This record gives sequence, structure tokens and C-alpha cells, in this order.
Amino acid sequence: MTIQSSVDGHIKQGRPILAMVWYEGADALYEGEGLCYNTDYGTATDADGRRCNRVERPTASTNSAFAGVAARNYSASSVGRFVEIFEPGSKCVPVALGVDTVIDTGLITFTVSGRYDVGVKTGLKTDAGRFYTGKFRGRGSAIPRQTKAAILEASMAGAWSLATDGITLTVVATAGLAAGDTVVLLGGEDDGTGAVIPGKYTIASITSATVLVLSTSAVDVTPAGAATCTGYAYTGNPTALCDLLDGEESGGVEFLNVPNAGGASQPYMVGGVSYVCGGLTLGADADFTFAQGSLPGDKKAFVCLGIMTTSDVTVDLATAGIQIDGSTALAEFNAIDAAGDAAFLEFHGARWFAKDLVGGATQA
Repeated sequence: MTIQSSVDGHIKQGRPILAMVWYEGADALYEGEGLCYNTDYGTATDADGRRCNRVERPTASTNSAFAGVAARNYSASSVGRFVEIFEPGSKCVPVALGVDTVIDTGLITFTVSGRYDVGVKTGLKTDAGRFYTGKFRGRGSAIPRQTKAAILEASMAGAWSLATDGITLTVVATAGLAAGDTVVLLGGEDDGTGAVIPGKYTIASITSATVLVLSTSAVDVTPAGAATCTGYAYTGNPTALCDLLDGEESGGVEFLNVPNAGGASQPYMVGGVSYVCGGLTLGADADFTFAQGSLPGDKKAFVCLGIMTTSDVTVDLATAGIQIDGSTALAEFNAIDAAGDAAFLEFHGARWFAKDLVGGATQA
């Protein structure tokens, strides 16, 4: 964030709340990327204050310990480094974007990495810490105070297609993109032969108005055919001024990549929002066995990004909850199979209560 030095700089400047912390990662950090505290650092029985001053990129185990966003760009360091962050409560500070923003409209929330059924390529960079559309207020969420058309190309419904070579990606339009720009693959097909590996990739070349080539392969092994993909692309490090909210933890947002075969016990993040990547034909329902919450007030949402054909996404409660009417037992959510279908829940101490259903989602 550039400190204003003009006569009216005190008027133009935002209202940051600054802290100095130790970033444990070896990779480069970009201005506005979100970080979480390493709350279990060291030996569990030791009294160790470093658990509140050591930070890392958000993961499924730290998503309820949001620390803040990087105050500027930081180069990679093999041994970690001190970094300055803007803490929750800061106003009009830069936030790294994975979605376009409109001033004073909606809510964006930090993204979490590592929730993929197909693993992660060695050395592959992550988009964890960029901000995408959120659903829950609190620490880790932000309100845009700037309109920014930052994302040059996106497919949240599985409209992209990755060729079997793993590098040739057909998108809606390559306009504005160039070699060296970033493509983030959030999810993609896993046809049982080969699978798309979610992560952050670099564009090697643009070959047409709809085709680009990645610098490294985005599949583990050669799939049986072209694979649909969910993701977005941008140039540089797009940011927008935002107010960082404080209060309860928002829990972040994640993107779940389910295999074409569907199946039971898909992985998911505790708390926050789980976006399920779509554009798939499922051989069986993709089931999420939903465990009990930890504390009264815990919130969770499952949201489908793209159409699922043949079978659906289902959420099966490990312990019966309560339906929206406030009295009927809740065993599961079904028919989550189209873009925007969603189920929202809140834990009341002994069971989950359904708070809302969106689209074609049903409860039983």
C-alpha cells in the first residue's frame, strides 16, 4: 500500500491497523494476500506466544485463525521472513482479488488451499489467500470500497476445456491475457484415468482468441479425454481497496474438486463456505458426510458452482439435525446439482439447524 505524501495525503490515506509477523512460507507474498496464524506451532504443552505472531497461507486447519493481509509485496525466502500485515478492522486497504468487485457491494472472503482429492503437484504455487465471493461476515471477509474489473477470464461453471496434453486450455476468450499471466485452476475432471490438478499456473503463450498454452502440465497422468475445468485468469496482482471485517471468524472459502465417479465421504473444510466445482457428469452421488460442529454458532455452507448431470452432490449429517421448519429431523440435503444450488447451516450446540436452501437443493 503506497503511503500518500501529498498535502492532502492524510485525507486520501486509508486507515490501516498494522502488525509485524513472521511468515513461515518460502514463497513470495503479494500485496493483499490473506494469511492465517499457525495456532498449533511448536510443542502443544509449551507456553509459546509464537502461535500469535507466526503466519502461513490459509489451510483447512488454520481457516478459523485469520491474521490479516500482506501490506506489500515480499520476495521469496527459503528461511521465511518478517512481513507487515493489515489486521482485521483496517479500512480501505488493498486486498488481492480472485473476483471482480463493485464498490459497497457484496462480500469477499479469503480462499483456502489443499482440499483436493487428486493431490497437489510438487512445487506448484497456490492461490490461497486471494479473495473470492463470500457468504459469512467476520474475520477474513471484506467489503469492497473500490470497483475493480480485475479478472480477465473466468469459468465458474466448468466451461473451460483442458486437452489431454495437460497444457492446451480452451477458454471463453483470451482477450487481455498474455504470456506470463496467471491461470488459477480451482477444479476439473477426474475421469479415473487422469485428473486435473488444481493450482496456480503461468501462461506460456496465446494461440487464438479462445486458446492458451500453460507453461506446465495441469494433469497428473494423461486423461481419457479433454477435461472440463473451473478457474480464473488475471494479469499482475489485481487488488481493490476494502474494509477488513472483524468479529467472529468467517472460516474462509474453499473449492472442492470431486471425481467423476462421485462416491462417499468427499473431503471438506470445517466451517466457512465449500464451493463445489461442477460441469461434471457424475457416476454416483458425491456425498459429504457432515460431522458435528464444535461450538454453538458455527456456520457452514455448501454451494454448487456448475451443473452436475446424472447424479448429485449430497450432504449427509452424521448426527440428525433440524430442518428449516424448526422441528422436523434433518438427515441430509439432496439435489445440489446446478449452479447456485446451496445449503446453509448453523450449529446450535447439539445439532445442526438448516437455515436456508437455494435453487433446487432439498432437505430430508
